[in-house]
Amino acid sequence: MKEEVIDQMIERKGEGMKTVVKYIVLKSKEYQLGHPLHEEEIDANSDYFDQLPEQIEYQNLTFQVLSKELNRLKKTGDAEETQTIKVKLVALAD
Repeated sequence: MKEEVIDQMIERKGEGMKTVVKYIVLKSKEYQLGHPLHEEEIDANSDYFDQLPEQIEYQNLTFQVLSKELNRLKKTGDAEETQTIKVKLVALAD
């Protein structure tokens, strides 16, 4: 029984899950503190969090990633797993 559970976990590891990525600006001339810059909903693997770049370009501005926060949710009895990633950004001077 234990081996079957482990095999299922290994199989699901490669599958994508519903992922919401929220980009929040902490410091910029163009945006207020805490302004939600962009939000996207994608289907991503569990290691997507580690693959996020250190710098992000959005609307001709470059932002430095200050911090990333990962929250995974799996409801009991529900096969679907979701993750929310909050990326906090600081605008870089041109």
